[in-house]
Amino acid sequence: MTEMPHTRARAQLLVGLVPVLVVGLALLVLLAVRLGDAQEPLARASATAAATVESVDGTEVAVRYPGPDGAQQQGRLTLRQEVDVPTGAEVTVQYDPDDPGTVYADGDAAHAAVQDVVFGLVVVTAVLLAVGVLGGRALVTRPRLARRPTSRVTATHLVVRQGLLVRSWLELGTARGVRWQPVHWAPELDRLRADSPLEVHGDPTRDARVLPVLDGQQVWPSGRLRRSAPRGDVRQAPVDPSAGPQPLRRQLRADSVVVVLAPLLGLVWAYVDGSGPAGFAVASVLAAALLFWLPQQLGSTPATASRED
Repeated sequence: MTEMPHTRARAQLLVGLVPVLVVGLALLVLLAVRLGDAQEPLARASATAAATVESVDGTEVAVRYPGPDGAQQQGRLTLRQEVDVPTGAEVTVQYDPDDPGTVYADGDAAHAAVQDVVFGLVVVTAVLLAVGVLGGRALVTRPRLARRPTSRVTATHLVVRQGLLVRSWLELGTARGVRWQPVHWAPELDRLRADSPLEVHGDPTRDARVLPVLDGQQVWPSGRLRRSAPRGDVRQAPVDPSAGPQPLRRQLRADSVVVVLAPLLGLVWAYVDGSGPAGFAVASVLAAALLFWLPQQLGSTPATASRED
């Protein structure tokens, strides 16, 4: 019998992956533009001098320094946060010869802004690479499981609820004991009776993942095989001989609930990092895409979840 590829699982993984890639690339472009803007005044500040602190008013530090002709000039240094700078202290400053009234020094607000943008670029790039590798690997390796030799097991369809997360699992009976495999949902799962004979690609007693085949339909695993039962509220799924396809949007709508946590994560990031509103916006948008992507990697069970709700 010709096996049908699990198109629903592939679609779910792609729907989760694409927003992260789109958001990540858009943020990279915005941050690259922002980096150029942040570096521009520092690039113009080509002259350096040893300045003396005259007064401090909050984050504004007034300094005096000798210009190119030796004459004393007044400048103002802006810090990101208040620092106890003693009057008369000496600090090396950079300044633009065409605008000597504004000076810069290591650790000031201008340098901190550049560091924030660079750090944002590094984080977004790292996230894109990690998500791209993990998401791409799942899309590539799941179909390859069909190349493995087949073996016979008995299977029972389970529904596991952990908080808001509801997912399908298969309890597999093997010659060496029971194994549990998280899977992406397919209608054939709802038609599966308890302890039914099942063909899988791979050896569930040795392999990290196997590929079940139900009535000619491949059922992609969403995680590694386990020797212990999954945590949470574990129930045998009701058998529905007439079960048919379910719209993917139902699963996506349920999984999108966690996206409401994105602003909170953005707020925490901005507070810890000290990057302010810009850091909050970048972190919130990126967190929203990641919070939507992650549940798509963990399988699905839209029909059963809907009936229980």
